[in-house]
Amino acid sequence: MRAQWEQRISESLVEQFHNVQTEEEVATGFTDVLSFGTAGIRSTFGIGPGRLNKFTIQKFALGLAKYLTHISNTPKIVIHFDTRHLSQEFAIEIAKVLGTNGIEVILPETYKSTPELSFAVRHLKTTAGIMITASHNPKNYNGIKVYGSDGGQLLTEPSLELSRYIDTVEDPLNIQTDDFEALQECKLILPFKDETTKAYKAAVKNLVGSFESAETKTILTSLHGTSLPLLSDVLEDLSYTNYVVEEKQSTPNGDFPTVRIANPEEADTFDLSKQLAEKEQAQLIIATDPDADRIGIVERYEDGTTRYFNGNEIGLLLIKLRHAQLTSDAHKYMIKSVVTGALSEKLAQSLNIEVINVLTGFKYISEQLKQLEEKQSQLVIAFEESHGYLVEDFSRDKDAIQTAALLIKYKEQLSQDNQTFKDVLDNIYQELGQYKDKTLSPTFEGAEGREKIQQIMNDFKQLDTIELDNLTALYIENYITQESHDIQSGETSTIQLPQTDLIKFIFEEGFIAVRPSGTEPKMKLYFSLDVEELDDMIEEFEGKFNLK
Repeated sequence: MRAQWEQRISESLVEQFHNVQTEEEVATGFTDVLSFGTAGIRSTFGIGPGRLNKFTIQKFALGLAKYLTHISNTPKIVIHFDTRHLSQEFAIEIAKVLGTNGIEVILPETYKSTPELSFAVRHLKTTAGIMITASHNPKNYNGIKVYGSDGGQLLTEPSLELSRYIDTVEDPLNIQTDDFEALQECKLILPFKDETTKAYKAAVKNLVGSFESAETKTILTSLHGTSLPLLSDVLEDLSYTNYVVEEKQSTPNGDFPTVRIANPEEADTFDLSKQLAEKEQAQLIIATDPDADRIGIVERYEDGTTRYFNGNEIGLLLIKLRHAQLTSDAHKYMIKSVVTGALSEKLAQSLNIEVINVLTGFKYISEQLKQLEEKQSQLVIAFEESHGYLVEDFSRDKDAIQTAALLIKYKEQLSQDNQTFKDVLDNIYQELGQYKDKTLSPTFEGAEGREKIQQIMNDFKQLDTIELDNLTALYIENYITQESHDIQSGETSTIQLPQTDLIKFIFEEGFIAVRPSGTEPKMKLYFSLDVEELDDMIEEFEGKFNLK
């Protein structure tokens, strides 16, 4: 089989990546088959059925064509792509396969963001949407996310159904497609019109409202991704022009050459923009990841010092902002993942906001939004601790554009009262507790590592109590068995969420949660506790459960 693939290297779109790979790296492309999972597809480039290349992309597209014609008599789809290597090329190949199979495709000429894609699906009333991106992952990755007609990523059942259709494609090396220009002439591949972008910008303007003042100076960086010029256009529509773009990072570039990793969850991502903020005497830095679904912020003070805000802290700021904005007596709710910081729930409850917990993955938030859209309730915020936020659901995925505009306006409002984001958080901590949050990802390589991860999770499953210094244990939530165990009474209740590989320990002081990574040889450890020394607590936990 490998020989057949090697004969087609020049057609594969990934020859440049193949040529610099080791024999071991090439061989891994033939040890597995690329599959469409519950989070879509994400992989590295290379030849073979287990890597991203023209042929595996076409296989996905043919399976998708079968799926779409099964669920709709007149299927229509919109495709967007980010600035990563081969994103546009993959989008074109998918469009050709779908168009050849009679499906109408709407395809832009240039890169677009994830929130724009989600919005476009809803605005254009398409059957589905595709985003070509690997979000905040390293430069050698790309991927595919599929969206349903509601603008949210496919849930488990439709994902499995799509996967079954993809698996029926037996010969990815010989999928026939019509010429791209011919499909355009037949109106099977249509241009993406600017009207949809204007509608998205209008929705953001309606949410945020025009600025009455603009004393806050902001540095904007797209980290070589898709948020610019869209974000700057949105801000100017809001009468806010007191921003400076970090030009060294504004040029689309799939190598992301100015950062270690293009992820605003990482504080060192701001190293370059902080230098510009010092030069410009700016008070705020906004960074977005390559597909503009995640956002990070840094606040700069008069003495030249800066403060980075983690994902949970940004969520707290947005809860306070939205609670102040939504002044009606209508029922208010917040949606968050079960591993999002404990203080967000405590803050929401203190403000009489209902908290809806979902599993990790924004598609579960989208599912809740769909179920709640008929109710006369107000969304305060939907978010995950991994820097993904949605404050109004005209899009149904993480939206760094609307979030950025809101945060800049909030910063401006606070500055009128000589307040900062730090001041807001300090007040929350003083009132509700000095919660500290940290996420760790210990790596366990190879077959031995996989066995260790499995053993660690098995050990956690057996626990009916947990003892850690200065913590009072209340519950153990086992999402594998969907049971919550009351440590004090010994009683068990059912967790009303889908099954997933997660154990969560609830204490009076917060929680610790553990799960294996779904895509990498890692564990994910979430700590959210009202303690003086979080690092000491983490060291005790890691030592007790052999996690180092």
